[in-house]
Order: sequence, then C-alpha cells, then structure tokens
Amino acid sequence: MEIERFGDWEKAKLLLTNGFNQRLAIAIRRATIKNALLLVREIKRGIRSQAPGGKQFAPLAQVTVDRKGSSKALIDTGFLLNSITEKILSDGAFVGLLRTSISKDGESAANIGAIMEHGATINHPSGAVIVIPPRPFLHPTMEKYQGEVIENYRQALLSVLK
Repeated sequence: MEIERFGDWEKAKLLLTNGFNQRLAIAIRRATIKNALLLVREIKRGIRSQAPGGKQFAPLAQVTVDRKGSSKALIDTGFLLNSITEKILSDGAFVGLLRTSISKDGESAANIGAIMEHGATINHPSGAVIVIPPRPFLHPTMEKYQGEVIENYRQALLSVLK
C-alpha cells in the first residue's frame, strides 16, 4: 500500500515546530481571558437590563419593591453585581461569584447568587413562607454567548496555524 502526500509539507513542518506548543498555549490563554471578560461584562449587563441572555427576570413582589424602593431584581446594594468576576487559572477560567466574596452582613455572594439563580423557599420563624422565584443570570448569559466563546477559541487556533 502506497501513501501519497499532497500539500506543503515544509510549511506544515515549520508550523508544528519552532515553538508551536508555546504559541498554541499563548493563543488559548488569550482567548480564555477574552472569553472570561466577555462573560463577566455580559452577565453584569444582563442584570442591569433585567434580562440576562435576553430572558426577562420574574417581577419582584410588591412587598419587595416597597421595601427596596426599586423594582430592579438582583440590584439592591450593588454587592452581588460587583461580586461577579473572573479568575484566570492555569488550565481555564472561572466566571461567576467567588465563595470568598462576603458582604458587610457576612453573606457569601456565591450563596446569594445560588438562591437568585435557582430560587428558594424560606420558612420564616414567624410562620410565613417566602418564595423567591428563580432569576437566572449566569446560565442564560453563558448559553447566549456560547457560540461567540467557541468562535474565539477557533480563531485562536487558526492564528497559530497561519
């Protein structure tokens, strides 16, 4: 059985040597940073617009609007919004709410975010039952921008192969 080669094998050899692994790692890292910053920006934009990923939040209960003085969900003191961050790791990135982000009241941003993202039912000591409907802000944004994130990685790979 004979194998016939075609194409520019010298160019392929040059691309795959001369620091290819390092160039690839740098390109992937740059795309990871770009994607993390994109997602943080768009998650915050979604909260401000009250429609992360284009999905409108459930309206606040009137009692909550009266207490807060605003009908904007997930925006009260700005703690949750300001806690959304990215952390670039050696093999990827974290986008969301760090457990180490604690409010002045001692509440974890990650715990607050989980309640907002998934909803909760709270049995108050007075006997009242408080239902917080889900107001997802992370997943809808990540779903909306998944194609752009993939494209950023694709472009990073292509930049190394040129």
